[in-house]
Amino acid sequence: MKNYSHYQPDDFVQDPYFRKWALGQLPADDTFWTTWRATHPEQYDTLEQAKSLVVALRIESAPTDPAEVETAIAQILSGIETPVFKPPFFQNRWVQFAAMLVVVAGIGYGFWWNGFPSGRPKTLSNRVDSEQQREEFNSTPSPKTIRLSDGSEVILEPASRLLIKTGFGNVKREVQLTGEAFFQVTKNPEKPFLVYTGNVVTKVLGTSFRIKAYDADANVSVAVRTGKVTVFKQTAGQATRPTLSDEIILTPNQQAVFVKADDRLVKTLVEKPVMLSKPADNQPLEFSETPIPTVFSSLEKSYGVKMIFDPDLLKDCNLTGTLTNGSFYEKLTLVCETIQARYEVVDGQVVIYGRGCK
Repeated sequence: MKNYSHYQPDDFVQDPYFRKWALGQLPADDTFWTTWRATHPEQYDTLEQAKSLVVALRIESAPTDPAEVETAIAQILSGIETPVFKPPFFQNRWVQFAAMLVVVAGIGYGFWWNGFPSGRPKTLSNRVDSEQQREEFNSTPSPKTIRLSDGSEVILEPASRLLIKTGFGNVKREVQLTGEAFFQVTKNPEKPFLVYTGNVVTKVLGTSFRIKAYDADANVSVAVRTGKVTVFKQTAGQATRPTLSDEIILTPNQQAVFVKADDRLVKTLVEKPVMLSKPADNQPLEFSETPIPTVFSSLEKSYGVKMIFDPDLLKDCNLTGTLTNGSFYEKLTLVCETIQARYEVVDGQVVIYGRGCK
């Protein structure tokens, strides 16, 4: 297999396999280039330059040697008439002219593309990259709301990019994210919503969640606000097809973090759990000589976070006070200090360790 890691735009343009992908001529199940681009973010701009050239000029595959193509193009540009073997493909004046157009267009595109500090025009926030997908890029300092054809909404944070497959919602609902975004997905059990972020695939039916995946070196996190989300780790499998790890199921206030240094998914709680529902009977979290197991159950229902403890051990412990103010962790710390216990977050759940009260 070729090593595309150090390819330049002209190298990609001359590659028949790449050209077929750029022109949408590969089978639907051939995801090599989509996967390769996701796993090589440092080559994103180079790939897009070559792809835009192929699409714009409609460069079709031809039975020629790349070395011969380079030689012929060099002759056209330099005007050197040194005799050189020209295959039938390059004996046609129109083909020679087309080859010259490729080079000139490539040079012009390079100046146009690289002439901006960010590597792309600052005004280019919504553009069609190819026949297979469109791009939404937030170049503003504020979050940008994107409404998808299925009714779902994506709040795209600054300097973030969302790639949306053409035909989104017809058969599949698939997008690719670089950066940070909050998703509010319209429920559709027959068409799961898939978000690709580097090595992580997030699958939902209808829910709200946030994903952070800014660059190749940073960890990827998926935090759930409502509903249920399934997260997989994507790894290189046989040939060019990626494989998925065992799923991690997330519920509200849980998150999965893909730790790149360890190449693993970790399930934990979000940094700031939010209250999902009011306490039972719409009463505030006020307690008077209330058994601690009841206090923990109230917190569990309010935040949707599973609390694991020994009810028999803590049945003689009581709490008098109000837990209206403060964060989830502050409330948890206050309760544990009152009964001389401690807590630990394990696999997206809270485990309480205590000696009981006698």
